[in-house]
Amino acid sequence: MQLRIPGPPDPSRSRRPVLRSPHRHTVAAAPRANSSAPSSPMAAAEVLALNSKLLDAIAGGDYETYATLCDPSLTCFEPEAVGHLIEGLDFHKFYFTMPSAGDASKPPAHVLNTMASPHVRVIGDCCAVVSYVRLTQKMVAGAPVTVQAEETRVWEKKDGGRWIHVHVHRSLVPK
Repeated sequence: MQLRIPGPPDPSRSRRPVLRSPHRHTVAAAPRANSSAPSSPMAAAEVLALNSKLLDAIAGGDYETYATLCDPSLTCFEPEAVGHLIEGLDFHKFYFTMPSAGDASKPPAHVLNTMASPHVRVIGDCCAVVSYVRLTQKMVAGAPVTVQAEETRVWEKKDGGRWIHVHVHRSLVPK
């Protein structure tokens, strides 16, 4: 097995196109799918669309949509968990129900999530792993801020063929 370590980007090559969506996220470049399963391109596209819908729900403070896309026993490693493995949705619900989140009397927050260079690996008929760098653009104290995080999300096909989000690992990338 050969390990490929990418070098710095070649400035003479054109940048990958950014695929725009009418929602609050973009996908930088087409997803790369990896699998021997015959339906993997279709499964990869379906999982990537669900992942985008999940990011839209997070950006919009829409806990109902988020909860329908996630398994009740969702596990995660993320900075807010300060090194602990978290299981269940209560930890996440806290952030959705904070006083500033989802307030219908206020206009929606100006947030844009971009999945940069997403990679989808379909494993058999019932598992998919989505890896990407998530760029979150938002306003903080009147100034634009971009936060970068490396994310890996695991989706499992359950309940009669429905993809459900079962695990996330998110690491912030220091500036």
